[in-house]
Amino acid sequence: MNKLMKINLRMKRQLRIDQILKMTQLAKSYSGKIYFLSKGKNVIDASKFPSLITYLLTVKNGQALNVIIDGPLPHLIVNDLEEICSSTAIKQRQQVLQPAMKIKL
Repeated sequence: MNKLMKINLRMKRQLRIDQILKMTQLAKSYSGKIYFLSKGKNVIDASKFPSLITYLLTVKNGQALNVIIDGPLPHLIVNDLEEICSSTAIKQRQQVLQPAMKIKL
């Protein structure tokens, strides 16, 4: 059964491109719909990357994002969105490249 949920996410700072990509992937994989509501009452579909990134570039630090979730189990999507937007995501980066090793020839 689909439920409609509206939440406000407060942004401490602008999102990074990898966070926006995760939001788009989440919206595409979700069986419902995720929308952002702008100040001008425009509706932005989170599964459309170009329109989402255009909208999120206009978001200032400390601004609240209005998110509308229409689908099954919206509280799980809220948790995922909060995790994507949280500042702890920065701390959870893993080192991709191994440090160079010195070898004596």
